[in-house]
Amino acid sequence: MADDWTPPERGRCTCAVHLEQVLDVVVQAARPDLAPMTVAELLGSGDLKADPLSATARRSGAAGYHWSLWVGDTARGYYDDRASLQLDQGILAAPGVVTVEWIEREEFIVGAPTLCADGMTAVVAGVLADPRVRR
Repeated sequence: MADDWTPPERGRCTCAVHLEQVLDVVVQAARPDLAPMTVAELLGSGDLKADPLSATARRSGAAGYHWSLWVGDTARGYYDDRASLQLDQGILAAPGVVTVEWIEREEFIVGAPTLCADGMTAVVAGVLADPRVRR
């Protein structure tokens, strides 16, 4: 039952990649006025994060979803809405992700019951690092 879900601990998750493996990855800017940033710098901005959805949210309209992803203003400069690969498509293609809904410009909800918090964040960072999100 979705209400009983808790994020799996490291070692009990199915993550292909964890956050520490991508911290030094450089994400290129989608706009010429921005400099490239590392994943660590994006995380430090507070505009890239994954949080578990509350049981209340999962019960009231978000059944089947486990994570809330925030890709805020700073991270927005590192993808293009007209690119060949949209963020939600890239997230959905990641192993362990079963569903994605783009709620607002900066927020997604994701069904990925077997991913841990570091793995879910690494998924989003990996998609931002993909050059197809900028073309």
